Amino acid sequence: MTDESLLQAYVDAYFSTFKSINELISAPMAKYHLSFEQFRILSDIAHDPDISLTAIVAKRGVTKPAVARQLRVLRNLNYVTQTKFAADRRRNTLRLTPLGKQVEAEITKTATDRFDQWVTALGEDKAKQFVDLLNEIGEKLIHPQQTSEDDQ
Repeated sequence: MTDESLLQAYVDAYFSTFKSINELISAPMAKYHLSFEQFRILSDIAHDPDISLTAIVAKRGVTKPAVARQLRVLRNLNYVTQTKFAADRRRNTLRLTPLGKQVEAEITKTATDRFDQWVTALGEDKAKQFVDLLNEIGEKLIHPQQTSEDDQ
């Protein structure tokens, strides 16, 4: 049975702080008309010069149509190009355009600076504890089936 005061404290913390974390994290992307998911794909492409749509699907654990929709936005913004892989003409590789490289670098710098502020404000130990707690929430509450399947 849940302690009523603990539940109320959770609700208060959620509405006063936790709900705003997503907005804080996503703010650097908004300037470039990107969602957090689109930025993650942009970052994946920046860090792997031979990445394909299929590789992103596997890495992110989402559907091919979901990644294709995000890539369409990135191509329309002129951040990404898609070309045939030289060794296998059936496969497409994704590359950042010069504008895409600039945008990815600027967002990464802004996000890194912002996170550094969080670490400075909280201290490195508390920042690590927060990340660990978020991972535990994900493993035990958000994706419990995935974790138990991975253990098999």
